[in-house]
Amino acid sequence: MERRNIHLGENVNVTPGVSLNNITTGNSGKIRDHSILFGSDEKQMSIGDNFFIGAFCYINGCAGLTIGDNFTAAPGCMIFSDSGPNTSPLLQKDFPITAAPITIGNDVWLGAGTKILPGVSIGDHCVIGANSVVHCDIPSHTVAAGTPVKIIRSLV
Repeated sequence: MERRNIHLGENVNVTPGVSLNNITTGNSGKIRDHSILFGSDEKQMSIGDNFFIGAFCYINGCAGLTIGDNFTAAPGCMIFSDSGPNTSPLLQKDFPITAAPITIGNDVWLGAGTKILPGVSIGDHCVIGANSVVHCDIPSHTVAAGTPVKIIRSLV
């Protein structure tokens, strides 16, 4: 796969088997084995300072993805800013591809296997429980978990 438009900050460690395209990061981060992170030529994804992306994460920022500082994605997390591909013209009539930008604030921790769907906004200082499916906005200072995700408690 062609690698293009990659701007990594200082002290960013990328381990073998990682695929990156159309991404800008801040300083001091780690991207672990076999993760895939990409934006598009029109909408470069960005991650702030001091981040950790666990092994086997899939992060699709083609429709726009902005992640703040102190972000952690445990292994196996998936972030989808669009729902494609759907190659069947017949299915596309009933299930069109959804594309919408995602915003993730500062100090956010995604538990292992979490999935974030298009158009979601997660506020600052949030924890999302393992294997959650986040289909709606999550306010700042919140713990949320489940499939579909539900707010468990406030951190303030």
